[in-house]
Amino acid sequence: MSWTNSFLLAVLGLALAVATVRSVPRRRWIILLLMDVPLLVLLVRWASFRQAWLELVTGLVGSAAAFGLWWLLHGRRLGPPRDDNIRVVTQDDPPDR
Repeated sequence: MSWTNSFLLAVLGLALAVATVRSVPRRRWIILLLMDVPLLVLLVRWASFRQAWLELVTGLVGSAAAFGLWWLLHGRRLGPPRDDNIRVVTQDDPPDR
């Protein structure tokens, strides 16, 4: 078993879970269809080709545990994401410091 592969899968799963949860609720289905489902298919195909099912399961369990910890410590205090707080920064309109 490769712990490096498990760690990378856990980090990838955590990043994907945070991105999905922090997306606008109306657009969450698009995120699921364009990011989550294709990645899941690729991961299953990778695990099948490499016979790395233990690494896949370990990585997914690790990402679920890390996401649960993130949610308990930080995520539940965040407000719901909205479309109206998106700001495009340009040279004419620099960010406030």
